Amino acid sequence: SLYRALWESGTTVDLVSPHSDLSGYRLVVMPSLYMATTAFAAQVRDYVRSGGNVVITYMSGIVDNQLHVHPGAYPGAFCDLLGIRVEEFFPLRSGDAVTLDDGAEADVWTELLHLDAASAVNTFVDGPLPGTPAITRNELDDGVAWYLATRLEQSKLNALVKGILRELKIKPPIPMVTAPEGLEAVRRSDQESSFLFLINHGSETAHFVARGHDLVEDRTVNGRLSLQPGGCAVIREESG
Repeated sequence: SLYRALWESGTTVDLVSPHSDLSGYRLVVMPSLYMATTAFAAQVRDYVRSGGNVVITYMSGIVDNQLHVHPGAYPGAFCDLLGIRVEEFFPLRSGDAVTLDDGAEADVWTELLHLDAASAVNTFVDGPLPGTPAITRNELDDGVAWYLATRLEQSKLNALVKGILRELKIKPPIPMVTAPEGLEAVRRSDQESSFLFLINHGSETAHFVARGHDLVEDRTVNGRLSLQPGGCAVIREESG
């Protein structure tokens, strides 16, 4: 669901391991990273302090690489980073849902969460924990750590992710206000060239603006380009 929110916003995503260098990323998303060492947690904390941003969900940081539960409150390895303490888990029965204070729905999971340094973005209004924070935000030096203590409905998650992307000024290769739904756009570049990869996953013809040379159809693109449903293009973009 988090990947879908990023994909639908037009944001290109890399999948990396916890052993990767995170310093080159403006946003790191960690969905249910159950196992996390104290060393990795310290790495993420340093990343955020230096200006990075993370989104962490429930059931993260619970055990170390020996499957030993981190002492203290949940979410264990990430308590200090997130500025919260989770006292207990309150999973929901299949088919049950809870409501947040902005009217959005969530399911699967809730937590008895206490704020330390973090602030509550949204709270539960019903279910087993009314009034308890559901989404939190913790500013840590130059970065921000977000925590999702439940599984949000897709529309709410999309809105939250888009808000974070706007805050970080992360923009897609093609402005999504002009690109049609279902158009995937990814830009890859090196020191010499820039290539725009386009796939129309939608059911309607996609129209957008690009400039360069389409390597699939061997044609010059100088402005408006159309892609039929299922169509693709790889455009070597003009410099400047």
